Amino acid sequence: MSKRKRKSKGPFIAVPKAIWDKAPAWRAMSPGARLLWIDMRGWLRNDGLSNGKVHRACRAAAESIGTNKTSVVRWFAELEHYGFVRKTAEGFLGSDGYGIAAKYRFTDLPHGTHPATRDYANWDGELFAYTPRQTVRKKQKPVRINRTPRTHKPYIRKTSEEGPVCTVEAYIGENPRCTAEAYISRLPLPGAREERIQGSLTARAPAQAGGAGSSPAPVASLTEYVLSIVNEQLDRRSMWQEVSNPRKAATRVDPATFCRAEHTICP
Repeated sequence: MSKRKRKSKGPFIAVPKAIWDKAPAWRAMSPGARLLWIDMRGWLRNDGLSNGKVHRACRAAAESIGTNKTSVVRWFAELEHYGFVRKTAEGFLGSDGYGIAAKYRFTDLPHGTHPATRDYANWDGELFAYTPRQTVRKKQKPVRINRTPRTHKPYIRKTSEEGPVCTVEAYIGENPRCTAEAYISRLPLPGAREERIQGSLTARAPAQAGGAGSSPAPVASLTEYVLSIVNEQLDRRSMWQEVSNPRKAATRVDPATFCRAEHTICP
C-alpha cells in the first residue's frame, strides 16, 4: 500500500525551540527585534544554502512589519548585539543608482563550509543600548562665484516705485548686490549719436604767430574735418602722380558730392 501524502498548508517560517525556549538572549531581546528576525528568516531558502546572502532593506522590512525605518535600523543593531545574526557584507550604492542592502547570516545555521557558531549562546548578559549614528553635516552644493544671487521670493518682485530690487542673500555668503545695467543694452537714436559725436570731437587750429597760449578752435562740422583730411591726401597723391606721370592726375572731391554719396547731412 502506498503511503498517504500530507497536504501542504503553504509556506511557513519555523523558529527553532532551542532559540524560542532555551536562549536567554531571545527573551532579553525586544519584540521588534524578534519580528525582524522572523521577517529575515522568511527570505532564507529551506535548505539554508542562502545563509550569508540574506539581505533585507530597512524600507522593505519596515513596510512588512508595519513600523518606520529608524526602528528597523535599531533592531538590526540589536540582533547583532545578542548574536543572532552577523553581517557578511556592507550595503552600497549600485552602478544603476539603486542601493544594495547589507547581507547577513544566521548564527544558528552553517555558513558555507563553516559550522554554526551560535553566538547568542555566548551572550554575557549585557543589555543592548542603542547609540544612534552621528549625523553627518549636510554637504553644501558647490556654486560658482559669479553666479547670480538667489532670492527667497519669486525671481521678479514688483515694488510701488517700480525700481530695481536687490536680492537678500547670495548663494555662499556674498553681500547683496544689484545689477549695474540691464542685460540687453539699447543703442542711442541716430540724432543723439550725431550730436554726441559732433560735440565731443574737436580739431586743433594751426598756431598763429604770437599766439602761443591760445586755445584750439572747435570744428563746425565733422564732415568738413573729414573732407579736409581727404583732400589733403588727394593733393599729395596728385603731386606724386604729376611727377611720375603728368597725364594722370587725381581730382578734388566736392563736399556736396561727398555728402550725397555718404548719405550724410551737410552743413
